Amino acid sequence: MDALKLFALAQGAVDHLPESVGRGLFNVVGTVSGLSPMAGVRQLRKNQARLRPGMNRLQALALSERAMRSYMRYYYEALRMKSLSKEQILARLSEVGTDKIRTEIAQGRSVTGALTHSGNWDLAGAWSNMAMAEVHTIAEKLEPPELYEGFLRFREGLGMTIYPLIKGGGALHSLARDMEEAPVFTPVLADRDLSSTGIEVQLAGHTMRVAAGPALLAQRTGVTIYPTFVHYERLRGERRKKAGSAWGVQITIADGIYAATTPESSAEERREDLARMSQEWMSVLEPLLIAHLEDWHMLQKVFVDDLDPERLAAARARAAQEG
Repeated sequence: MDALKLFALAQGAVDHLPESVGRGLFNVVGTVSGLSPMAGVRQLRKNQARLRPGMNRLQALALSERAMRSYMRYYYEALRMKSLSKEQILARLSEVGTDKIRTEIAQGRSVTGALTHSGNWDLAGAWSNMAMAEVHTIAEKLEPPELYEGFLRFREGLGMTIYPLIKGGGALHSLARDMEEAPVFTPVLADRDLSSTGIEVQLAGHTMRVAAGPALLAQRTGVTIYPTFVHYERLRGERRKKAGSAWGVQITIADGIYAATTPESSAEERREDLARMSQEWMSVLEPLLIAHLEDWHMLQKVFVDDLDPERLAAARARAAQEG
């Protein structure tokens, strides 16, 4: 079954089944896939083992099972979110440290954020549009195009402004323009980048490649980078009743990171500063990732030791030429 048919089938199940039944179905899918030998799940386990070394086989299986249930929870909620009320969305999110962004927005300044693929970032984006700051961001293009268009319409329906990630940096230019025109929040999912612009950083003592986007926006516009982390949390009592769900998410905003270069800085100084900022935001998010590893939805190869050496060498060579 191709991705588009699978997406349509999942959307139909979400639309026509009661929430308890729909969540239960997606939970079963997560459990089965999390214990399976699927290539993506095997890579998930390898990624997790680097952040939580020393697990035995049963512990590794239990973690991948929880992680795939979390991933399927994200997809269920994404497909259902269009039917949620404003009150439900607000009740599903708790916040830590968001006053920093609110202060800058109130003073007329845009900010950017460095995110990992954790928790439900779409729910956090919808919440931000309602309660913190207007969200402008980037989305990776998916295949087939109809699948990408479906997710694009979904995110735009939540109030976000989305630019497709394309070669040449056009999306970043659009974000930079928007940030100069009005105070907005531009969170970028940056814990994965296999292009020639990927920046190598250390995570739990292992080298991985992250997207340069947040650091480039800070460097080009002078805005603050806020390391941003989203993870799931259980809801109880009155909040659970208002949310209409047993699950919500917490968004944590860490202290800001700033560019140290100016337009007059040399190309080498700017490259070094991009690397410094990228390492700083990753180092800030590392303990949160480790603590909530089951919510890191990373089924792709991101650590350098897992990448194809020839493709990696070619990417590094292109980066050197472009620099």
